[in-house]
Amino acid sequence: NARGGLVRDLVPKPGLGGINNPYTELSFHRDVPATVSGASNEPDGFLLLAARGDPGHEAKTMLCSNRRIAAGLTSAERAALRRSPVLVECVREQGTTPYGVPFHAIEGPEDDPKVTLFYIPPHRDFSHRIVSADPETQAAFRRAVEVARECCDEVDLQAGDMLVINNARCNHGRTAFEPRLDGSDRWLLKT
Repeated sequence: NARGGLVRDLVPKPGLGGINNPYTELSFHRDVPATVSGASNEPDGFLLLAARGDPGHEAKTMLCSNRRIAAGLTSAERAALRRSPVLVECVREQGTTPYGVPFHAIEGPEDDPKVTLFYIPPHRDFSHRIVSADPETQAAFRRAVEVARECCDEVDLQAGDMLVINNARCNHGRTAFEPRLDGSDRWLLKT
């Protein structure tokens, strides 16, 4: 993962914010994309293993292939996402700072595009936004996230289930859910 660990526990931790906050839908993203971080590599994929499923069946992993996202956009929106970069900004009380480097949300061949959506969950210390110097690109990015949500598959992982996610070919997220906080909540191991 981004912190260098091999396995990460994903369990509800309502007071922390971030990806373990169950009350917030985690919007679509690729994990640690090199296009955002500026790194020379990124994870090809990862596994989600359910040690425990959500007893209320509300917490679902959302998956949307890059091809579906691209197909749901107009040709003008796809062109805008290829033409101009977007940038993730963190907004704090003290001001706004860039997170990573500017990136093109669509790269690669038309018939097999690499779509990079990015999201930082709400946090008590900051929020985030995606911006572009090109208003058409900024609007197209928002639309790409909407398309992903409209045509995604939702997977209800229960104990013993494992989901293999190709980080280069799809974007993923998680639905919001109401945790019980009694030791029976969804618990995923991510590696």
